[in-house]
Amino acid sequence: MDSTSSNPSLANKGVKEYATSRPRVLGWLRSAAILDGDWGTSVAYVMGLGFALAGYSSFWHLCFMLALTTLVAVNYITICRLYPSGGGVYSAVHHRSKLLAVFGALLLCADYVVTMALSILDACHYLGLPYPAFFAISIIIILGMVNWFGPKHSGGLALMISAFTLATLATIIFASANTAVNESVVITPEGGFFKNWGVFTGFILSLSGIEAISNMTGLMKDPARDSRRAILSVLAKVIIANIFLGLAMHAVQGLNPGDHREDMLRFLGEHYVGQWFGWFVAFSLGTLLISAGNTALNGLISIQFLMSIDKELPSSLRKLNRNGVPVIPLLVTVILPVCVLIVIQDVETLAHLYAIGLVGAMIINLGSTATDKSVSLKPFLKILMLISTGVLVLIEISIAVNKQEATIFAGLILLLGLGARQAAKWIFAVRPAAVAEEAVLPPPTRRRRRTSIPSAKYLLAIKKADDKLLKFAIDEAKQRGALLFILRVKEIAVGSLPERMELKMNGSEEHIENVCSAAGIDYQIISIPSYEVGYTIAEQAATFGVDRVILGATKRNMLEYVLKGNVIRSLSALLPEDVQLIIFGG
Repeated sequence: MDSTSSNPSLANKGVKEYATSRPRVLGWLRSAAILDGDWGTSVAYVMGLGFALAGYSSFWHLCFMLALTTLVAVNYITICRLYPSGGGVYSAVHHRSKLLAVFGALLLCADYVVTMALSILDACHYLGLPYPAFFAISIIIILGMVNWFGPKHSGGLALMISAFTLATLATIIFASANTAVNESVVITPEGGFFKNWGVFTGFILSLSGIEAISNMTGLMKDPARDSRRAILSVLAKVIIANIFLGLAMHAVQGLNPGDHREDMLRFLGEHYVGQWFGWFVAFSLGTLLISAGNTALNGLISIQFLMSIDKELPSSLRKLNRNGVPVIPLLVTVILPVCVLIVIQDVETLAHLYAIGLVGAMIINLGSTATDKSVSLKPFLKILMLISTGVLVLIEISIAVNKQEATIFAGLILLLGLGARQAAKWIFAVRPAAVAEEAVLPPPTRRRRRTSIPSAKYLLAIKKADDKLLKFAIDEAKQRGALLFILRVKEIAVGSLPERMELKMNGSEEHIENVCSAAGIDYQIISIPSYEVGYTIAEQAATFGVDRVILGATKRNMLEYVLKGNVIRSLSALLPEDVQLIIFGG
């Protein structure tokens, strides 16, 4: 088995196409926690913004928003079922129209940028930090530094944060339930249809993050089942929390529109439970909102990298650091929300910027899926998607017309993205001629020596050409007459990789080839890009039925260990008991 492409044109460019490892490691509970860290955060600011816009009549607008949220959630259950390898707007639309997919992806990028700025800024308000914009910028920079090591352990951490936040919200609901049901003041909305439509579109935030679940299907163990359970569980939380806490807010007499716009839930916790409980609310929602910002950061990195792989953005966005993180996408992802916060430091204005990108991406995803004849959709589900698309189109038009700053922001993101796309197309168009002039020799043809039926099978997992480790594995294979599989795992810290991707050759494979050939052993070299190194090693060990897995011990500082985890520990948990795990520390 060879995981690389034999395409000679790629070889002449010093590039190979690799089949990727796509481990499905997310269950529905962790998926729901990650989704809650994005979608579920809407409860932190939607009520405060709604009350600022409509006062004691905002509950009606909130209910209509939740109805639309439910409709869209049902649609995304269908999308996740239809696209088990990734149903985000870019992946779902790319097979129909590359340009439309790029438009959707860029609008989603605008959403991710503002999600980072809005969520982390609101977290600073909840935490009561002075100069919240300054601290929000600092937190974004710190998140960028942490993610230099890759987005590890996000699911487990998100699960803990989500559980703590759920307990906090449940406490407020329990303490306020009697008052909320019996004493809430909900007045009839004043003004005509257009005025109330403007209020409705002004805080259309309970939709926030629903697109994130469709991007995770490529990592789920059972995409259709796990996505459905994750969506329905978070939807139930969003509906219950918003309704009961909305009534609790309306039961507080004497509130003025604009009071506690950025930290309404902290105020409700202090009002109904006690002043001391405000710190619990601040900590739980603050961490949840920062988690939402981190989820958006990883999403923005991933979409830039995937568009670069598809040659929709410059190839420079593929360059990885030693932890497998795309360097330029990480820098872009940190710089853009920082720039937004330097210019805009108001939660309500950021909410307007946020909605135009999110709603635009959802329109393209839902509209394309509903009209795609290549997918099997029941008429009822197709009608639901078309209705949702129509309502979202009206919302998008209203935002674009009434919120000029949102239109300008989305236009700038589209202009930058399409400009980068055009530059990438020009570079890829002129590169073949330049490569031909260099007369690069193709790499030597891979050779496999088979002298006899092997008595054993060993697998050497190696990140780069390590002569000491390689010599140790060769000596071990010689002693037993074993067939040696050399697995080169190229770590790429981007979730849901494409099935195949091109990477530049660095000479390591040729060096390993020469060493193994000179040693006179039976061997096979396998190169695989992967998001989960431990899972991929265990997967390949099971595929080839090896007797022994050989790893080299790596030296890492404590920070790397905490952030990235231990590959050896995860691998030992996944390997069958009859497979030996040998750690070479030379």
